[in-house]
Amino acid sequence: MRKLLSILLILALLAGLTPVLSSCARDPGEVVTQTAESVMNALHLADKVNFHTESWYFAENRVFEQYDMAKEMGITFERVSDIEADEDAETLWQPEPVPEDVPEPNITEPGNGGFLMRVYDSMTLYASPDDASAVKDTLSAGTIVELREQKDSPWAEVFSESGESLGYAKDGFLHAIDRDCGVYATLPIEYGQAKTNQETYVQAYSHLVDIRQYFNTVETYAEDFSDLDLSDVDFVVSMKLSTDDTSIGEPFYHRNLCLLQYDLLPMMKAAAERFKRDGYTIIIYDAYRPTSVQQRWFDVIRVHKWVADPKIGMGGVHDRGTAVDISLIDSAGHLCEMPTPMHTFTEASDRRSTLMTATARANMDYMLGVMLECGFTYIQSEWWHFQDVNTLYYLPTDHPIDDIPLAVFEN
Repeated sequence: MRKLLSILLILALLAGLTPVLSSCARDPGEVVTQTAESVMNALHLADKVNFHTESWYFAENRVFEQYDMAKEMGITFERVSDIEADEDAETLWQPEPVPEDVPEPNITEPGNGGFLMRVYDSMTLYASPDDASAVKDTLSAGTIVELREQKDSPWAEVFSESGESLGYAKDGFLHAIDRDCGVYATLPIEYGQAKTNQETYVQAYSHLVDIRQYFNTVETYAEDFSDLDLSDVDFVVSMKLSTDDTSIGEPFYHRNLCLLQYDLLPMMKAAAERFKRDGYTIIIYDAYRPTSVQQRWFDVIRVHKWVADPKIGMGGVHDRGTAVDISLIDSAGHLCEMPTPMHTFTEASDRRSTLMTATARANMDYMLGVMLECGFTYIQSEWWHFQDVNTLYYLPTDHPIDDIPLAVFEN
């Protein structure tokens, strides 16, 4: 009876959000008191249901099998096949095959013997072709360069499009590709056991995917987006942990790469479309976070509610690929005002804080309402954090972001 009551309460919660969201502001920054009050009332109901306690019911009883969200939304990507709990994980592990129809990059070769290419990762430039030489610069993804091979050497000399010598890159051809090709990260599906907060274990799996494979994205570290055409963009990806602007003063990794569990894609698609109708674009600052990165970050912050300690209970949720840290960009290409800057680990970032402006509270509550409508849940201590209710049944993994294999596809 308790389980049935929980389901009915959650359905009532989601149904009750519909009229709330229909009254949300469509103009960036507009304060909507009714929206804020309605969302907070919905949150009180959510606290009574307690998503975090009851979410086990949905996965354990396989409720998600009874409703094909992707089919209902017209999404055509392949479904993940289910497995029996007692099947041998080693016999199931198979790397995803590289599509046979992927064309070979058509690299443009200028007359001087070099190759015009686009940096798709990051490329470290040295003063000379020697590991011990000084680092001159690091080129970001998207930079057009000319690479010239060094005979019998892994090094390549790097030039700008105008012919200016920029330095040398080791294995430079592994970090660049033809300007008309795109890339996306590829990882195998994995199976195993995941720890719970009760120090027990449940059957779990992981199917991490690169959102670039399924959505239109822009990868940038810009803070103003007024020069970008976001009309056909689903997500702006700006992974904060790949920049110097972190709690440790240096990147945790270098790729601006957004990975999430495949099963979250329908919810992400719904959220992107809902915000787009209102004139907003989601900007993603953090998603999948390897366990080693989670541990390193916790060792700096040392506050479990802001950065979870992987050793406590089930650990974090980012290393399971089921959480996103997001904000919104308005139709003019400006970041919406929120309670604090992203990843500000103070009490001012709490959803219940009294320190935020009325505009920030309205924007925060509007974003929360849409994300709840699309199937996500939340935490109180971080206004930017949203996650899947079934996080418990996904496997924490530790894939080094900078070493994940990349596949090529034509734009």
